[in-house]
Amino acid sequence: MKEKALILVLDDDPDICTMIKMVLDYYGHSTMEVDNEEKAKNIISSNHVDLIIMDMLLSGADGTDICRRLKQDLKTSSIPILMFSAHPTAKETCLAAGADDFISKPFEMNDMIGKVDFFLEQVRLEKPE
Repeated sequence: MKEKALILVLDDDPDICTMIKMVLDYYGHSTMEVDNEEKAKNIISSNHVDLIIMDMLLSGADGTDICRRLKQDLKTSSIPILMFSAHPTAKETCLAAGADDFISKPFEMNDMIGKVDFFLEQVRLEKPE
């Protein structure tokens, strides 16, 4: 049986977290939701996180700064990060911060699942057998 992927969702909007969790659970993934960087780091340090999905704009924090710090840290730099936002120039900003991909809000769940599946396949291929 295939091991479930663990996806960390970082967003300060509980409704968005719930929506993403429901979709990812439906597709057989495990999710953990957090609303700030400190909680995210605690989850990452105690779990094997396969993918991070995060918002660009968080209460009291800039998601691109968090992304940049995660990508600069050797312990977390290899975790793919999919960022999202409704801001019109967000894609360039997020990719420049080190995000592996970006999706504009509002987004279709099928688009998000396609990106999630792509990254999880990359992670699976990179894992030693």
